[in-house]
Amino acid sequence: MKSVKPGRGPSFMGGIASLFAAVFGVFWIFMTMRMGAPVIFPVFGVFFIVMGLVQAAYNFANASSKNRFSEFDIVDSKEEPDPMDIASSAGRSEAEDGSFRFCPYCGRPLDSTFAFCPECGKKLG
Repeated sequence: MKSVKPGRGPSFMGGIASLFAAVFGVFWIFMTMRMGAPVIFPVFGVFFIVMGLVQAAYNFANASSKNRFSEFDIVDSKEEPDPMDIASSAGRSEAEDGSFRFCPYCGRPLDSTFAFCPECGKKLG
C-alpha cells in the first residue's frame, strides 16, 4: 500500500522553523510582561513555546528516523513502513494462508479467491 511521507529535508527545515517559533514565544512573554500587558497576553507566548517544541520534536524525528511518519512523498510500505500504521508495521496485509484480506495497493476488502483486485485491477500475490 502506498503512503504519503514528508521528505527529510523539509522535515529538518520545519524543525528549525519550529525552534524559531519557540524562541519567538520567549520573546513574546518577555515583551508583554515588560509592557505591563494583561495576564492573557503572556499565555500566548507559552502557547508558542509548547507548540514550537512539539512540532520541532515531530519534524526532527521525521528527518532523522529510519521510518518516517506519513504525510507527503509517495513511498511503498515495503520500502519504508509507517510507524503509526499498525497493520503495515506488523506485516498483516496477508492472511495466514497467503491470501489477501485487503488489496495491498488500494485497500479494498477482498475475497480469498480473487487473483486480481476488482477495484484497481492489480494482480494479487
